[in-house]
Amino acid sequence: MADDDRPEDPGVGRRGLVSWLACGGAAALGVALGAPAVVFVTSPLRDAKTGGARWIKTIPESALAANAARKVTIVGEERDAWTVRKDVELGSVWLVRRQGAVVAFSAVCPHLGCAVAHEAGPSPGSLDGARFACPCHTSAFDMDGKRREGPAPRGLDELATKIEGGFVWVDFRRFRIGVTEKAELG
Repeated sequence: MADDDRPEDPGVGRRGLVSWLACGGAAALGVALGAPAVVFVTSPLRDAKTGGARWIKTIPESALAANAARKVTIVGEERDAWTVRKDVELGSVWLVRRQGAVVAFSAVCPHLGCAVAHEAGPSPGSLDGARFACPCHTSAFDMDGKRREGPAPRGLDELATKIEGGFVWVDFRRFRIGVTEKAELG
């Protein structure tokens, strides 16, 4: 009998079965390797969505005198994609106690990002003689953070504060410079 005269096999032949098994095995291997890779690559996106407040413990509330400003360095965790560095200097804030409440201002000038200083001497336009001033381009701010003079497009950026366990906690954030609106950086 010639090979052409064989009746066709109605089921899957050996070659077909091996082909299906190879394809199925490759697909299973792809899923086994791909699923963890997708979780790894997308984890920074999931972590960014759960952001919210970033409360940093600063100094004891008792260390703040009434109507005086105190510069405080903010130290905390820095997250960058998959890396977490601990005890990193993130920036600094000015803490001011006014009428029993503690207010925090970013120590970064909203004009071009220079460090804002506190001047305790007599200043024009300031009721108690104190103000915040940017030494780079002569922007000046009153003790409430409002812009009084200079090229800064807005007042100092105020940050949320809370008193907990006798310490001042600051919700530390960074903001865009050179724009009139207060816009938080990612």
